[in-house]
Amino acid sequence: MKTRSLLKLSLIIAMIGIFIIVILADNLEPEIKNISIINEKMIDEWIKIKGNVTNQHNINGLTIFTIYDGTAGIRAIIYKDTQNFEGSEVIVLGKIIEYKNEIEIQIEKMQIVG
Repeated sequence: MKTRSLLKLSLIIAMIGIFIIVILADNLEPEIKNISIINEKMIDEWIKIKGNVTNQHNINGLTIFTIYDGTAGIRAIIYKDTQNFEGSEVIVLGKIIEYKNEIEIQIEKMQIVG
């Protein structure tokens, strides 16, 4: 009888823990950073930036554009054709990558601000 109660309690606590982790994982994002702080030491890190989109190109399921935030600019890529964001202010969450010796952001999530 005690073993069965202990098993039920353990299962309930484990389910609550998993539920809390899922909620936190969806809500934990990095703070918005200036593009000027991005460097080679940050490759494979996640970052969130805010800036204006310029030079957008859609190429076979890939969209490439540049984002400027007033401190610097960076090339950003997303693996899908998107609408034209040129001139829009966006918030981008992505992973810093290196491609042909240039630092870029591989976008995971993008939101239009203005």
